[in-house]
Amino acid sequence: MLRIRAPGGVECVSLDDPRALWIDLESPTDEEERAVEAALEVDVLTAAERAALEESARFYQENGALYLTATLLGRRDEGPFKSGAVTFILTKGKLVTVRTIRPRAFDVGQGRASARVGSATTGAEVMMALLDGGVERLADILSEATQELTKLSTEIFAEKDTDLRGALRSLGRVGGLVSMTHECLSSLQRLAVYARHAGKDFGFDNARLGVFARDTEELERVAEALQTRLSYYQDAALGFISSTQNDVLRTLAIATMAFMPPTLIASIFGMNFQQMTWFDAAWGPWVGMALMVLAPLALFAVAKWRRWF
Repeated sequence: MLRIRAPGGVECVSLDDPRALWIDLESPTDEEERAVEAALEVDVLTAAERAALEESARFYQENGALYLTATLLGRRDEGPFKSGAVTFILTKGKLVTVRTIRPRAFDVGQGRASARVGSATTGAEVMMALLDGGVERLADILSEATQELTKLSTEIFAEKDTDLRGALRSLGRVGGLVSMTHECLSSLQRLAVYARHAGKDFGFDNARLGVFARDTEELERVAEALQTRLSYYQDAALGFISSTQNDVLRTLAIATMAFMPPTLIASIFGMNFQQMTWFDAAWGPWVGMALMVLAPLALFAVAKWRRWF
């Protein structure tokens, strides 16, 4: 999908419109890519090129255009969040964005980022408005994750025994989201560093980039702290589950000690060999009963002495 916007977020009809400031390519077709490439004389990156992780493939200049690729989170519409690469191309005072995900900051007309996009007059300002909106969304996600972790900690460390399998699933879901957020923040921090050194000719405000870099660095530390908490809560939940399993195994061991010796003795007395003549004696059954009682008592005594339970 190709969207062309003028200052103020107003949609344009054609790439030839002199007011065109932001060209947004969402999951573009080959025809849309070729049209943008012909109009602006830039190379629109393919999905494979956008997914590259090395610095030289994510941040570079070519034919007078600046290429910056960051990882952002897409919107969550009745499903889990998805992360994906978003490429920003600055050329001739215009901004081209190429993406397959739908970050909330790109929804013009909604939220705080949209107001900043509406007031932008250059491609660099539009890009900074989109990045600021993306970071705000990541901060909101980390805040939600912190609240959910606090709730899960109450469940995990509750005094009464509870089934923690649901808590483990929730921890895994939150952990995956925090991990994606950390990846996005790391990507944005690298982008800010490169833009501060290479983007002076493209209209960037270094002071604003510095504030943006500090914000992403601080949020990255928050994400790292959350990952540490997640690891601790996961270990605690697994420890409690393991303790519960040990209690069950101890109960089964005690039951085995109680019933295995009598079963063995009953099996011996149930043999029908003629040479076992004392089994036919009147006192034979009483001897068997006595052995069935004494054998488990002896095992319990040994277990207690050895402190097996």
